[in-house]
Amino acid sequence: MAGETLLKPVLQKPPGYRELHSQPQTPLGSSSSSSSMLRRPPKHAIPAAFYPTKKRRWSRCRVFCCCVCITVAIVILLLILTVSVFFLYYSPRLPVVRLSSFRVSNFNFSGGKAGDGLSQLTAEATARLDFRNPNGKLRYYYGNVDVAVSVGEDDFETSLGSTKVKGFVEKPGNRTVVIVPIKVKKQQVDDPTVKRLRADMKSKKLVVKVMAKTKVGLGVGRRKIVTVGVTISCGGVRLQTLDSKMSKCTIKMLKWIKLHS
Repeated sequence: MAGETLLKPVLQKPPGYRELHSQPQTPLGSSSSSSSMLRRPPKHAIPAAFYPTKKRRWSRCRVFCCCVCITVAIVILLLILTVSVFFLYYSPRLPVVRLSSFRVSNFNFSGGKAGDGLSQLTAEATARLDFRNPNGKLRYYYGNVDVAVSVGEDDFETSLGSTKVKGFVEKPGNRTVVIVPIKVKKQQVDDPTVKRLRADMKSKKLVVKVMAKTKVGLGVGRRKIVTVGVTISCGGVRLQTLDSKMSKCTIKMLKWIKLHS
């Protein structure tokens, strides 16, 4: 009994158990073709450069924006070309405006109420504006002109009233003199201003200012091509200076562009 060896019971393998290093068993009766299909070689990856690229489609919005930009660029180029040809052919120049004279026919002060320190001004004057068209091929069309006249300077400036002058057409190379009659009656003026205006009027040092507002149109032949509102400022000059030479005027357009005629 001592020499007998103890035998360990053999454990049975569970159903479906396989050895780790054992070859897979092929079922009986399977052909060689089926075994070759199980062992297919790996496919080689094709580089991305060989794949056909997908065409990108532009959106309608992008196409519309491009068309608008191209159209605007063409219109701007045509405008620049048209303006360049116009300036080269016609050589447009600004109108020349001068205050040629200012005549005072009546300039009187009458006393107001006692103790109020005010007097009443009654005056009549005539201003002459000289318009000249320096262009040889272009016309100027002037609308009705609103003219305002004042005398004096700084704190002593006093209005002599305003009037309206009928519009006119100025042919190429033409010169037009516009007569502006001004009248004011019983306008209240304080005593210090009365004293200063009387002294300046007597010594011909009275400062005269004329402002005219109108619309000016530029014409080729008989066709008006453009019209713009302008303000013409003349004067700031003394009477004794106007007796010997005309005063230059400034043309202001679009409320901020000042041009010296």
